[in-house]
Amino acid sequence: GYRPTLKESLLDFNIGYIGTAVISLCFLSLGALIIFGRGEVLSKSGAVFAGQFVGLYTASIGEWSKYIIAIAAITTMFSTTLTCLDAFPRVLRSAIEVVNPAIKSEKQGRRLYWGWMAVTVVGAVILLSLLKSSMTFMVDLATTLSFLTAPILAIINYRVVTGRHMPVQGIPPRWLKALSWAGMVFLAGFSLLFLYYKF
Repeated sequence: GYRPTLKESLLDFNIGYIGTAVISLCFLSLGALIIFGRGEVLSKSGAVFAGQFVGLYTASIGEWSKYIIAIAAITTMFSTTLTCLDAFPRVLRSAIEVVNPAIKSEKQGRRLYWGWMAVTVVGAVILLSLLKSSMTFMVDLATTLSFLTAPILAIINYRVVTGRHMPVQGIPPRWLKALSWAGMVFLAGFSLLFLYYKF
């Protein structure tokens, strides 16, 4: 029942955000230094790709690291799956509760949560069964959709944090609003450029 203050929430967000940025740079560097330029064609099959992934890192770091890398890869995939399975239904439940204020009871909220959980699981199983033969296509599809929806999500987020429902102390300062607009313009421009080169 504890409700964190804005300062505590921002600290929690910033730790996660900065940590994710650092880890993503590490993954990018590892990919560029270890996988790129090896001449090895990565498989489109998920299981074979996972084996190649562990093998490439083991060959570079040493045989001793094989099980550590395998455990790290499994843990990453499991935690991401668990986070998405929990986060999607929670967010969709909250969105419906905002749009439909008639939903007030915890029982109705729980039904919404488990309903969206079922939709998420069934949708994931259908996608995986349809795309299991092509890991590359699945990754390309996921990254392309994430990339193209980024400007839309940025605009929605901006509207939320500057809207009338936001407490005055929670509204970002002017410099942060300007930075947000610059980011939205950049994301939209980059998405259009991406679409132009892709199609």
